[in-house]
Amino acid sequence: MKAKLEREVRLLSDVSKAFAESLDLEETLKSILRLLDTHLKLRRGTITLLDPESEVLRIKAAHGLSERSKSLGSYRVGEGITGLVVQSGKEIVVPDISKDRRFLHKTGSRKRTQGGRTAFYCVPVKLEGKTIGALSVDRQAEADDDFEANVRLLNVISTMVAQAVKLNKLVESDRKRLRDENVRLRRELQAQFNVHNMVGTSNAMRELYRLIEQVAESNATVLIRGESGTGKDMVAHAIHYNSLRAEKPFVKVNCTALPDTLLESELFGHEKGAFTGAVEKKIGRFERAHGGTIFLDEIGDFPLNLQVKLLRVIQFREFERLGGFETIQTNVRIIVATHKNLEEQIKEGLFREDFYYRINVFPIYLPPLRERKDDIMLLADYFLEKLAAENGKDITRISTPAIEMLTRYHWPGNVRELENCLERAVLLCDGDVIRSEHLPPSLQMVKKSGASPARSLTDVIANMERELIVDALKKSGGRQRTAARELGITERILGYKLKKYGIHPKYI
Repeated sequence: MKAKLEREVRLLSDVSKAFAESLDLEETLKSILRLLDTHLKLRRGTITLLDPESEVLRIKAAHGLSERSKSLGSYRVGEGITGLVVQSGKEIVVPDISKDRRFLHKTGSRKRTQGGRTAFYCVPVKLEGKTIGALSVDRQAEADDDFEANVRLLNVISTMVAQAVKLNKLVESDRKRLRDENVRLRRELQAQFNVHNMVGTSNAMRELYRLIEQVAESNATVLIRGESGTGKDMVAHAIHYNSLRAEKPFVKVNCTALPDTLLESELFGHEKGAFTGAVEKKIGRFERAHGGTIFLDEIGDFPLNLQVKLLRVIQFREFERLGGFETIQTNVRIIVATHKNLEEQIKEGLFREDFYYRINVFPIYLPPLRERKDDIMLLADYFLEKLAAENGKDITRISTPAIEMLTRYHWPGNVRELENCLERAVLLCDGDVIRSEHLPPSLQMVKKSGASPARSLTDVIANMERELIVDALKKSGGRQRTAARELGITERILGYKLKKYGIHPKYI
């Protein structure tokens, strides 16, 4: 009795371990059936689950059955012993399957043998009060078999099977949610980085859109050049999400953000023990980007010693992990970007010439914002709408003097500086209009002549007064009486101010 109890405890302990080892339902159920054979000497066993849509019982996992026999094991509810157990929710024990007509032998895996009896046990698998399947096993019957004790043990196992099914449903639900979320995010990225959603109508931007569309569907290496803040990152995203690789990974590496000692490991990965601190194997960015695109930003700062390795990756699409010997093949589209003059760097010995020609397959030049003045207000309006919504403010427009300041400024920081400028203005603005005082001092100091002297208090007050008058005239459609009432002054004083500041109402 003690030995039997110890055997059952070991069985339940091993079944519990089977749950922890795998989240795959079928693999877990197979492990349970193998353990039943190991500990209880069962000949064969099956776990049958009910398909709620077709109301048919099908074998989910089997032990001791061929794949053909497993495929034959399907039952309607109420059909055969398995169907009866699911229908009634009560276990059935058959001491000798050769003498029970309810036993259908559907799988064809059992043969009646002389000099021995095969006992069959079938217990329901219940989840939250509903019978969702059955656990059935058969073993060589013996004279001292304790059928009641065997059924109790199998009922405990069936409860664990039900929990495995429940866990699987939760895991599958999470996987589906993550898959759906992944699809949704990819669609958002594709929409966000669609060429037609990029802001700008200048000739330079039209040429940029044409080049992106031409190169996107190819596998050519692209070199994006332009000053800092011009949007090289966005162009790289647009090329990827408009390509045939859009469903695959887009992996970005900022070559200046990592020290030279870590950059190689980050790009190509490393094996365990490759260097001090490498306690486990690491997958590099090139492996993660397999099938997709890798974007190497600021390639002009790439170390000379690593340029040789990257040259090989570009040419042969293969590399080894740091400290490893296995050659890894990679199918990756490479996009690089830099704000530096690579030709000058080659002359100074800071950039390899052969590497330059490998990456300069399809160059794309991004013009600075000062060369695309027509796009400044398009970008400003876009950023204003986005930032106002993000900060919960109802800002509808930019005043005329503020527009003049934006268009006169030379924008050394390009589009990024413009966005930062608008973000500051939105945060400072308490009304519905961005005014000149909301803009940074660097913009307010720029005069039409291009000089940048410090402005006096009188100049600031006069500019504010002029701006308020222009806004009032805009609201009134150029009607001076209505504008004067809006400003709280007389029509005569308004006329004086219009003459002082050279404002013509009919041109407002």
